[in-house]
Amino acid sequence: MVTGHEHPPVNGPGNRAAHPAAHTEYRIAHLEERLARSELAELGTRIEARGDAVHITGTASTAADREAILRIAAEELPGVPVRADIALADVTAPDHRPEDLS
Repeated sequence: MVTGHEHPPVNGPGNRAAHPAAHTEYRIAHLEERLARSELAELGTRIEARGDAVHITGTASTAADREAILRIAAEELPGVPVRADIALADVTAPDHRPEDLS
């Protein structure tokens, strides 16, 4: 269920290809704020700088939510490699078989 994605740096109009490492923590904080304001991080995510990359771990409700988290990360962290280990929540109903007490 856990997937490892590595997204290449995003470059485009208005995006600089590289940012100083000193700004990475600030940019991570901005990403965390943006995710907290959305409904995407309801099950929690952890975002941290690891070397020259950013690592995102946590749980998403759906595959679409996981992809949205990765899209937002790419928008907020252009030029920074993003690695993700985001599991999908198990939303299946629990098995309600009666417990056999013998």
